[in-house]
Amino acid sequence: MKRLLITGISGFVGGHFVQSIIRDNDEYEVFGISRSKPSWDFLTINPKLLNYHNFYLADLNDIPKIKSIIEEINPDYILHLAAQSSVAESWKTPVNSFMNNTNIFLNIIDTVRTMENSTRILSVGSSEQYGIVSEIDLPLSEDRTLNPANPYAIARVAQEQLARIYATGYGLDICCTRSFNHCGPGQTDRFVVSAIMKQFAKIAHRLQEPIIQIGRGDIVRDFIDVHDVVRAYKLLLMQGKRGEIYNICSGEGRSIIDVVMLFSGMYHMKVEVHQEQSEFRPMDNPRIIGNNQKIQKDTGWKPRVPFEESLWSMYEYWFKQNVAGTDNPEYT
Repeated sequence: MKRLLITGISGFVGGHFVQSIIRDNDEYEVFGISRSKPSWDFLTINPKLLNYHNFYLADLNDIPKIKSIIEEINPDYILHLAAQSSVAESWKTPVNSFMNNTNIFLNIIDTVRTMENSTRILSVGSSEQYGIVSEIDLPLSEDRTLNPANPYAIARVAQEQLARIYATGYGLDICCTRSFNHCGPGQTDRFVVSAIMKQFAKIAHRLQEPIIQIGRGDIVRDFIDVHDVVRAYKLLLMQGKRGEIYNICSGEGRSIIDVVMLFSGMYHMKVEVHQEQSEFRPMDNPRIIGNNQKIQKDTGWKPRVPFEESLWSMYEYWFKQNVAGTDNPEYT
């Protein structure tokens, strides 16, 4: 049985990834590192099926501890999900955001460099790396020149460059993703689609007036369901080409207002939309839409989950939760 180490396992994508492995009876022994224990209130599997003795509570900035853990596990595969993933937070604390996201990845790959096994590493990046683009560049393919427009994106570009250097210079088996905006049940309401669905749930519970609060409504993003993202990551761990970069995206763009109006029509709930200027960013890309032909060619992956299904699953998740309180939403 192959050993799979997932960093940031306790998060949104980590939980869905573990559920997929258990559901599909994949032949992995799963190990996880995270700064907090998983709660995963969004999973449909019995949490008792999870093998918690393979979970390590650790900070990836703690070099001696991380080196010891990775050497003990001796993984065949590493899925690197751990990151400070908030663009808004990176504007508030740019130094911490950059140092965290680059250093934790460097700590992992440099440990693997000193080992004698042939660990396959999947480095998860972001569509934010493309930055400000023009309409003629859409949909964005992997050969598009990067133009990052926020501290978070700069850190992701640095992470990808480190992966390239360690793959070409040290011969590590690394491939990378530029993952576009994913969504699904269990995602925090710091992210915009989840925040919108949480507000619809509050309206349904009569905890909120029929007013949806958003930031810029004309922002267009390429949203993809987390289950499709997980499937892409699993395929890339097995079939992705060493040193290559893959977009994980739907290939379709939707504005934030369109998301609100779509679900409003699906649920037959009339709402007003209020745009809060306080949530506008210093710089932002008006339109980000990806091209997924490369991953289709190399692995056969295609997105399967309709966006409407994603919205329903997120709404149902929030409807069943305590929906009081909302954080400022993210657009990535």
